[in-house]
Amino acid sequence: MIELVLTIIGRDRAGVVAELADVVRFHEGNWKRSELAEIAGTFAGVVVVQVDDDHADELLTNLLILREQGLHITAQQIEEPVDAPEAQEVRLRFTGDDRPGIVHELSTTISGFGISIARLGTGTSDGDGGNQFEITTQLSVPTAVDLDAVLESIGNLTDNLGIALHVEDLTGDDTDA
Repeated sequence: MIELVLTIIGRDRAGVVAELADVVRFHEGNWKRSELAEIAGTFAGVVVVQVDDDHADELLTNLLILREQGLHITAQQIEEPVDAPEAQEVRLRFTGDDRPGIVHELSTTISGFGISIARLGTGTSDGDGGNQFEITTQLSVPTAVDLDAVLESIGNLTDNLGIALHVEDLTGDDTDA
């Protein structure tokens, strides 16, 4: 058995997921994990599938046929699973007035601690006084990293930027900064 990471992008429409799932099922593959979204009329996703070695080439060939329906699909085999270091999962939510550079400032600060952003979601909306943003991140903070120092640094940044920070950690203790 091999595992493949598929990336999919194309014009969103009803049935996209069903078409992908049908190809995977037809080749006796197992849909193990995915993140799928519609953004601005575009379907985008990442899917991990497991398939028998004997069916992998046919699966990939049939996925290419979906290009005729406007889907661009790439596939990469997972050679060996990577053991991630022990980590604490922390979710951060940032809100405030929208302006260019916020994602850059936040992600630069987070990566400076050697922390991986496991998930990132962003959005904007019209609010009182202008455009508002909301950013939600899920971080995998290695246990060797001082979480309090990370949160202090991010808190200082949010204070300087004039944005709100809400923290959720594994213990269930939520804090606002």
